[in-house]
Amino acid sequence: MQKPTIAVIGPGRAGSALGRALHKAGYTIAAIGGRNPDNVRSMAAELGARACQSPATTIDLADLTILAVPDDVILPLATDMADSLCSAAGRSVVHLSGAQDRKPLRPLAQQAGLLTGVFHPLQTFRRGAQAVQNVAGTYFGIDADAPLHDQLAQVASDIQGHPFDLKGVDRALYHAAAVFAANYSMTLLAEAIALAGEAGLNEQTAQRGMTMLLAGAVNNLQDLAPADAITGPASRGDEGTIQKHLAALQDDPAAQRLYQLLADRTKLLARKKNEEAA
Repeated sequence: MQKPTIAVIGPGRAGSALGRALHKAGYTIAAIGGRNPDNVRSMAAELGARACQSPATTIDLADLTILAVPDDVILPLATDMADSLCSAAGRSVVHLSGAQDRKPLRPLAQQAGLLTGVFHPLQTFRRGAQAVQNVAGTYFGIDADAPLHDQLAQVASDIQGHPFDLKGVDRALYHAAAVFAANYSMTLLAEAIALAGEAGLNEQTAQRGMTMLLAGAVNNLQDLAPADAITGPASRGDEGTIQKHLAALQDDPAAQRLYQLLADRTKLLARKKNEEAA
């Protein structure tokens, strides 16, 4: 399958990481567009692309345009572009949102004849060039009709990702699952670091120690399911320790409630594992 030329609108965390990964995989990055002229020019220069201020111009320059923009921007951006394009038949446009289906791109399909789809990287990206390191091994959720579906699956494979089908998937629930895994784990780590500081650890030890603890837990998941990898008092039924923890959290009722909820869910996870093993 011939590699399509690529345009990226929105060279932020996800857009720049995918742009760099696609460039490394041999794709021609034809255009970069976005609201921040400095970011656009910088990314375009790095990837050998044309810097564009007009989204419609960006689409005209590539076979496949990636909208790497916030969820709430997709529909108004698609509407504005559709009003500016006479026809873009044969070209394709996708967004990266896990919470949205193809509906926000409907103006581009109906008014300009573009093929539309979803290409959701089930991944988190940091700012900066290092973010491209997270692309390989990422699972990419795809929602598109043929032939775009097959093309997107090939794109995912070319950047060492794993494509999977999003058709029929409840997007809100799917995206909530992703938020639990990637976002709220960071929130819990921040809570852990703060509690360690309150307990008496110095800031550096609290930060590094708790981060390494989380890294070790994630490493255990390389070949274990969560129910097999989880440790701690709730998983082993150590009720005395749990009550000590709850007493220590009495000055922070919200943290206390959160701890109790997580302990209950952990007990349930351990119980299901034991029932399945019986």
